[in-house]
Amino acid sequence: IIHARIWATSITVPRKTICWLGDRELLAKLILSPSRSRPKPLSYKGKDVGNVFHLRTPEDANSIATLASSKNAVIVGTSFIGMEVAAALTYKAHSVSVIGIEAVPFRKALGEKVGKALMKLFESNRVKFYMLNEVWEMRGHNGQLKEVVLKSGKVLRADVCVIGIGESV
Repeated sequence: IIHARIWATSITVPRKTICWLGDRELLAKLILSPSRSRPKPLSYKGKDVGNVFHLRTPEDANSIATLASSKNAVIVGTSFIGMEVAAALTYKAHSVSVIGIEAVPFRKALGEKVGKALMKLFESNRVKFYMLNEVWEMRGHNGQLKEVVLKSGKVLRADVCVIGIGESV
């Protein structure tokens, strides 16, 4: 069983238990916690532009949701973080664009067949994909993001960008 979006109040490693909601306890065979990980760095021009996020905290999620409301959102990354953000913003943002270095999303994690099926599902919900591509530059106006330039030369309108390309420990 996977429990996501549950805030643990304590973890007892020797007993392999997780407590949440004060008194509920779960015995775990494996505990994965990304709390000590760091987002993988992404090399691009314009790192000083605002409204570019690595989703790390509930506050980040709230800022992203607020900034993306009826605006243009660009997501960098086509695995779990990036695609979950894209799904969450589909009906909130004016537009959602996803940039990926692979030919299909989730290829490494779920395989090409599943990735293609999920890509079609997202496309049917107004998500545009820019696959086999990378970010070259983030351009802003008055310090706020306005465009994401891809290595292919394509320029995407963007009011908020979420970078979800993985983490390193």
